[in-house]
Amino acid sequence: MLKKNVAITFAGQLASFLLALGVAVVLVRALGTAGRGLLALAILIPMIVATFARLGQESVNSTFAGLYREHRTSLFVQTLLFTVFGALLCVLVVCAFFFWLPIPRGNFSQLSDRVIWAGVLLGPSMIFGMLMISLVRGVGKIGAAAALQVFQGFARLGFCLLLVVGLNYGLEAAVWALAAGPVLAGVLAIWVIRNDISIRGLKFEYWLFKKSLRFGFAVGLATFAGFLVYRIDRGILAYFVNENELGLYVVAVGLAERLRLLPNSVSLAFLPHLANDLDAHQKQVPTVFRCTMVISVASMAIVGILGPPALVLLFGMDCIGSIWPFLILLPGVAALGGASVLSSDLLAREKPRYSTIVGWSMLGLCVALNLILIPIMGIAGAAATSSITYLTALAMVLLFYRRESGVSLSQMRPRWSDVALVLRLTLNMMRSLLARGRQPALSDSGQGDGPKKSEPDR
Repeated sequence: MLKKNVAITFAGQLASFLLALGVAVVLVRALGTAGRGLLALAILIPMIVATFARLGQESVNSTFAGLYREHRTSLFVQTLLFTVFGALLCVLVVCAFFFWLPIPRGNFSQLSDRVIWAGVLLGPSMIFGMLMISLVRGVGKIGAAAALQVFQGFARLGFCLLLVVGLNYGLEAAVWALAAGPVLAGVLAIWVIRNDISIRGLKFEYWLFKKSLRFGFAVGLATFAGFLVYRIDRGILAYFVNENELGLYVVAVGLAERLRLLPNSVSLAFLPHLANDLDAHQKQVPTVFRCTMVISVASMAIVGILGPPALVLLFGMDCIGSIWPFLILLPGVAALGGASVLSSDLLAREKPRYSTIVGWSMLGLCVALNLILIPIMGIAGAAATSSITYLTALAMVLLFYRRESGVSLSQMRPRWSDVALVLRLTLNMMRSLLARGRQPALSDSGQGDGPKKSEPDR
């Protein structure tokens, strides 16, 4: 069952990658690079608020829905409350930044009021969609959760084609299209888990809420810092470059960062082959790490050759300026694949503080380097900052892992035997996916329910 769930997740992530790429191509073709740059600014602050306002509750829903099966309705209520909290916080922060505070706004000042208020809706829609999908995953419906992610991508692509391309409604419609996908996916998620929650018996349980905050807060802080590392450069660029250059950078980052799905998904697929329990997993982490780095470096090398012509073919000659920052980003993106493996192991060792330390250290380095390199190198400086930051994160996680595990750094260096293992397991996984594609679909019902806990830990 675990192998099937991993294969489904892998296929879902690949489908989501292709749909997200389609959305990016449509938006750049329809809005131009300048319009794409302004769109990035319109959604930046709502996305930052949404990431903070979740407070790590996606991890709570994924975990507690299996651990406290009889309290899934309360988790659903919490999801609604966090959505409302995110909406109120988004309104407050957007109003403060755009209307109340007497601060310079750079290229943010080019956004119309209608676009700004459309962006406000993106915050709560992202919270609602992500938390509902995580709740579906938590009740054990892994296939349904993957399908909902794909549906969200289809919805966004469909609305972009209809509103932005077909009706030519422009930047405001693009924001609406991005916000509509998570809302529809969240509503569909409610229908998927309708037998696992009681809509008529909605109730709020304070002990569970308190436990959820305590569980999710540390993870949420690390996630928030990581998100800022990935997105703060756009806000800084808004004060140093024009909207056209910002759009070129957004294209480069969007394509490069989506390539993380491949090594991350493959490393996840390898894990069941290498370990069946936590102890075995910890013993096999060096092998998983080395294989993931082989996958990351190999895929980035291939992308470095094929990416530039593909970028021009997909986005047009107007985006040729994205090629150089795209290539600069690749080494850092490759490093993130291995870092994710070690970060997961540190969390399994109940050492979440390392994720927080790495996240906020990365953020400080990222801001400092951006302020130094962007005035000198423009968007290439922002790309170089990201790569340096990601490589530094990998080095920090390696040192923390060595401290906790006692594994020497020499054991973490990839070998030729790892390349052979990667090839063999990749072929096995492809055969498994093809074989499952020829089988009738199985129901997700009854999968993955975690251990039942009859009495709450009050």
